[in-house]
Amino acid sequence: MKSFAKRVLFFIFFIAILLAAVYFGYDLKTNPYVLTKIGNEVVETEGKYIIPGGQAIGVELKTAGVLVVGLADIINTDKLSVSPAKIAGMEIGDKILAIDSHNVERTNDILNYTLENGIKDYNFTIERGGKILNFTLSPVQVYESNEVKFGFWARENIAGIGTVTFIDPETGKFSAIGHGISDSETGSLIDIETGTISRANITSIKLGKKGEPGEIIGYIMKNEDLGTVEDNTNFGIYGNINDASMGYFSNNLIEVGKKEEIKIGPAQIYSCVNNEIQTYDVEITKIFYQNKPGEKSFVIKIVDNDLLELTNGIIQGMSGCPVIQNNKIVGAVTHVFMNDPTKGYGIYIEWIFDQIYNGSR
Repeated sequence: MKSFAKRVLFFIFFIAILLAAVYFGYDLKTNPYVLTKIGNEVVETEGKYIIPGGQAIGVELKTAGVLVVGLADIINTDKLSVSPAKIAGMEIGDKILAIDSHNVERTNDILNYTLENGIKDYNFTIERGGKILNFTLSPVQVYESNEVKFGFWARENIAGIGTVTFIDPETGKFSAIGHGISDSETGSLIDIETGTISRANITSIKLGKKGEPGEIIGYIMKNEDLGTVEDNTNFGIYGNINDASMGYFSNNLIEVGKKEEIKIGPAQIYSCVNNEIQTYDVEITKIFYQNKPGEKSFVIKIVDNDLLELTNGIIQGMSGCPVIQNNKIVGAVTHVFMNDPTKGYGIYIEWIFDQIYNGSR
């Protein structure tokens, strides 16, 4: 009798789910948000209109401190291979904040200071994973040279080409790239101090192929600044457009779409791979249920023959391209599939808004 009652309850539950799916007019496989409500509410975008992007831009960022990007062995005057940086415990991704209590903002600050003081013990103040560490390094003189070196490579500037996702006409804020700018060795998000975006001119395209992502090749038009970068986040960079540069962007507005509205099926992206914004056809092939912000919200596949001929799919520099479905901006391109350049991930536009206005990490 109990077994019969369980079967009846299960049958009733199944019918209820089926009727609910029919009532709401959704295929539960195409939209996982229909019968659920996310507890982590995001910034309200109901009825909001923004300026869609698609423009290729040059991005220049100044890191907070000087970033260690490599470690190297030095051949010293005794013809021995040594690396004072490795011996002291320095790691790729460390941020050099000071040397002997002198603030470090550029690599030249280190070069000039050691040139004045020669070979001696230097105290480096390092930030690693939010913790402040101190290391003592003594440089070595390079074999058959007057140079002294610590055995690390460092930089303070990062530059590249990306794509604008949108501009909020009410606040002048912009979003671009769709994913964070991270250290290539450690994968950690790079802290920035300042940054600018400028117009970019595309000179050629490196086609994407399996195992080797393609790339937009061009140069930054440094005398044509568009705005300043405020932060580098997991969901892209954002900042403020200069008042004088607002005219560079389209006056057309597009409504912001909610994640519950996204469906598997046809969509479009705006991209500028040939120095002119074009609309290209894509397919949303998979939607991920996310109960908290993440940069891989859905999967898109490039199906536009013109774009496939130009790029062979999604290439570096297209990150940030706005994704449009049913005349609403629903997300942005983030990553390409390494095993199939025609496919890539997108992020819900709501997660980007939440990052900009709520500052969630």
